[in-house]
Amino acid sequence: MTKASKSLLCAIDIITLSFCGWILLYMSIGLGLDRVKDAGVHLPIFLSIATSILLLAWLHRNLNTERHPKLDKALNLIRALYPITLFGYFFTSGYSVNQIIFTRWLDPFFMNIDLQLFGYLPSLIWGTHFNGYLTSEVFHLAYFCYYPMIIGLPLYLYFKKPAAFKELIFNLSFVFYMCYFIFSILPVIGARFLPEAMELTRSYRGGPFTHIMVFIYRHTHHLGGAFPSSHVAVALVLTVAALRHTPRLGYLFVVISFFLTFATVYCHYHWFIDAIFGILAGVGGYYLANFSHRKLQGAQ
Repeated sequence: MTKASKSLLCAIDIITLSFCGWILLYMSIGLGLDRVKDAGVHLPIFLSIATSILLLAWLHRNLNTERHPKLDKALNLIRALYPITLFGYFFTSGYSVNQIIFTRWLDPFFMNIDLQLFGYLPSLIWGTHFNGYLTSEVFHLAYFCYYPMIIGLPLYLYFKKPAAFKELIFNLSFVFYMCYFIFSILPVIGARFLPEAMELTRSYRGGPFTHIMVFIYRHTHHLGGAFPSSHVAVALVLTVAALRHTPRLGYLFVVISFFLTFATVYCHYHWFIDAIFGILAGVGGYYLANFSHRKLQGAQ
């Protein structure tokens, strides 16, 4: 592709800039209503992220690839990977805008759905009534596996199947941004809305994986971002991708994702309804991401 015909923005730039644009617009509306937290911190950060993406894209388009092939390769890698470095910040910064439309936590509504379905709260009862050492370890291990899954599969595909790697990064980004968009509108804490559940997620007990997850939640102070469960959604994106591109690993991911879905409730992090909509967001989001990617590539 010649410099003249080379598009400034790639598909992943477009969806990342769209998400940043949404937050900047939404934050501006919230400022007028005095409902944004720490705007002085997050407004310039989002502006800087959007500006950096545009500058990086401009530099790459105007690079003489024949004279600087190594730099071109490095920029290709950076433009493929940079969204991963933003996922954590986008999630934790969500508290700044998640009470613009609804100024109170919506957990009583979602909690009532679980009560209507079960007659009790699974996110409180399952983890306290079936709290044996082995049971607790299995579910906390499944939940912990989210982290090596989200690192391991992209790394594997990067070295073995570069085209599948690019597809996966786009799909992960798309589903994350979709969840973050919902989080910005619907303020839901999840089961930790209940003081007794919050205490359980911060109390050391059981075996090593239970301890690891308690350590993580003791040092993670965000609230909100529970509906739908992005852990479930992203785990299923990884599972579908693994089944398509490396089936043996995909079968393992199926087992992990099955237990992880229940673990989000068992470990007191989510309402049951959060997990159900996490399944819908993950599977539906994967195929919607593929469709969007084809459309965005065709428009370039």
